[in-house]
Amino acid sequence: MLSLDLNKSAQAIRLNLDKAGVRPDVKAELIFDIDVSGSFEHEHEEGTTSRLVERLVPYGMVLDPDGKMDVFTFSDGEHHVHYVGVVTPDDAEGYLRRRVVDRVPGWGGGTTYSYVLERNLEHFGWLPQRQRDQGILSRFFGRPAREQASPEQKRSLVLFVTDGENHESDEARTVQVLEESQRRGDRVYFLFLGFCDTNPDFRFIREAAQRFDNTGALIIQDLRGFIALSDDELSARLLAPELIAWLKAP
Repeated sequence: MLSLDLNKSAQAIRLNLDKAGVRPDVKAELIFDIDVSGSFEHEHEEGTTSRLVERLVPYGMVLDPDGKMDVFTFSDGEHHVHYVGVVTPDDAEGYLRRRVVDRVPGWGGGTTYSYVLERNLEHFGWLPQRQRDQGILSRFFGRPAREQASPEQKRSLVLFVTDGENHESDEARTVQVLEESQRRGDRVYFLFLGFCDTNPDFRFIREAAQRFDNTGALIIQDLRGFIALSDDELSARLLAPELIAWLKAP
């Protein structure tokens, strides 16, 4: 039943993209970044964010060359960024409850954005990939991470889901990551999705979206209401004119 629903959603997304003038051969690797800080625990544990994954997977079916999304979790700091793996239509149901809740590094921590954004850029070749040694002795002696050969550069769309503002100590570093990515001309678009019914402002991601051409922001106060939108309504919120223009660009 879920696969049939996802196929129907994918068909609706394709139709909306066709109407916007995005050709069927336009593809972008999809990355799903999910905040696992303490304030988001309830939504993860009760399955609300897993249902969000189910609503977003059809975008991977349509846009990603392999029909999937790569999933990263993050909270505060470099060592709390974790590559979970891929989510496909076949395993989308309950994905975060099965693969993330109480299982990933940094579960229940704070919130910083820059380190997971760096990992995203490394994952698809826009930054040199570093070999991170997280052993106790390496951290104690301050041994730097070693660079590895970068993977192939791939056009990428990052869906960045958070329920909290970036910690002020990480704001300058996040701006630097985004600024350098834009300066290099990375073929990456960052769509920040801020979900929180108690903090509707999300000043930092709003300012980032205004400052950088390849960065958008969508602030949602009612996560359950957002998940319950029809396929066309959801596409109208996610596929904003700036993102459509990025997809249509050569």
